[in-house]
Amino acid sequence: MVKHPKGRVSPGSLVEVYSREGNFIGRGFYHPARILSIRILTFNPKEPINEEFFRNRLSAAKVLREQVLRIPEASDSYRLVHGEADGLSGLVVDKYSNVLIVEPLSAGYLPFADTIVETLKNLYPGSQVVFRPDEKIEQQEGVDFTSLRRRFPPPRTVRIRENKLAMEISLETGHKTGYFLDQRENRLSVSQLSEGKEVWDLFCYTGGFGISAALGGASKVISVDLDEKALTTARRNADINGVTVEYVHEDCFDFLRNREREGRQADLIIVDPAKLAAVREEIPRALKTYSDINRLAIDRLRPNGILVSCSCSGLIGEPQFLSVLANAARESGAELQMFRITGAAPDHPIRTDFPEGRYLKAVFARVLK
Repeated sequence: MVKHPKGRVSPGSLVEVYSREGNFIGRGFYHPARILSIRILTFNPKEPINEEFFRNRLSAAKVLREQVLRIPEASDSYRLVHGEADGLSGLVVDKYSNVLIVEPLSAGYLPFADTIVETLKNLYPGSQVVFRPDEKIEQQEGVDFTSLRRRFPPPRTVRIRENKLAMEISLETGHKTGYFLDQRENRLSVSQLSEGKEVWDLFCYTGGFGISAALGGASKVISVDLDEKALTTARRNADINGVTVEYVHEDCFDFLRNREREGRQADLIIVDPAKLAAVREEIPRALKTYSDINRLAIDRLRPNGILVSCSCSGLIGEPQFLSVLANAARESGAELQMFRITGAAPDHPIRTDFPEGRYLKAVFARVLK
């Protein structure tokens, strides 16, 4: 649908988009070689992309999180900018205590880096602003963000507060910007459901769900992951929170099969794997993986046990994911009594003109056997 310019236009260049009838559509960052050709920043022909634009967008994002959602009452950390949902396509900004992590997903943000930093420091006096671009994005965008890494380097770690949870975030080895803020409310829900229960936290990463369960009074918590660095951070986080969690360095499928051989069961199991479908071609394999891991988890739950199953694969919709869970339950000879179906925390909003932004599904269900 895009008629590309005849001359060479550098990745990230600001362009205006017009319909074939010559009507203004929008203004944004252009990339000649990517499927996502243009990241529209404004549909207003009178709104230029300049310092005032970024000040307005970032200020509005802060107002939502602090004045509308009032997140600081429960946590000192939240997602400040969620890409398209905050009118800044291709930009993510996460606030971890007094550290603001900027993740640019478009070459277009390179020339605006200083403006973004200055604006964030004005909005959050005394904060440290760092850039943590993804190397794969650099390759795809054909741009080098090395200068931003060098000028705005992250501290090695930062400690945050989330409800009753205290977490140390590694900004050197952590995935994405370092922590999955989108599960904040779901971690709280797990904590509230865990008293007196044996809880298994699969794909535990740095331990958020498992430690939340322990803080909620779980009788026993076992957290499982293949990432040794993440487990090292998770153990440290358990110590910070003064709780006892058993950490297992093992493939989660193998862990469940081994517990089956031992005849062991749990009262609550969290299944929260990393994204399994990044492109459409990966959807069939992802659906099978979701089905297999959830069937194994359901098998290991005691009657009336609770399954908390998550999918952050945006290409797999909620109805499809619910169908996978229902089929996995039937294959296990059980039924699911779903009592809560949620998504990302509210600091990850969804705009009506970008429904694809609704990516996370979290299903809370009782297993009826």
